[in-house]
Amino acid sequence: MIRSSALAFPALLGIAFALSAFSGGGRVANSPPVVPYVCEGGQTASAIYEGGGDRSHAKVLLTVGGRTTELESAPTLYGIRYLSEPSAAEPRHLIWAVWGERAWLAEATEPYRSDGEGQRLLSCHRQRGAATAHNEAAH
Repeated sequence: MIRSSALAFPALLGIAFALSAFSGGGRVANSPPVVPYVCEGGQTASAIYEGGGDRSHAKVLLTVGGRTTELESAPTLYGIRYLSEPSAAEPRHLIWAVWGERAWLAEATEPYRSDGEGQRLLSCHRQRGAATAHNEAAH
């Protein structure tokens, strides 16, 4: 009896793995989904949020007008805020602020000033139920 119970566990484990391969419905790729946004003026944006709820590791890959920029999570009082670092090509900070279903893209030289310095570039809202090429490829 001891011998058969010692073999039962590996056999059950093998069956579980075999069945999970045929279960379907799960995502094949291990990447976060693309979140589509519809913006003013008919523009679109898409965001890939990475790092989950851990603000110290969270980032977004934001694509607007065919250009993709990586922004890191930044402190905020409301919603979620992501911030790019200035570069020679882009001397100002890009800011992607998300609050519920709404999002804004702005630029500023001093992103933490409280006097509203900065310029809003785009106002968007999340597009629910939209399929994107990236999401379709993941399934």
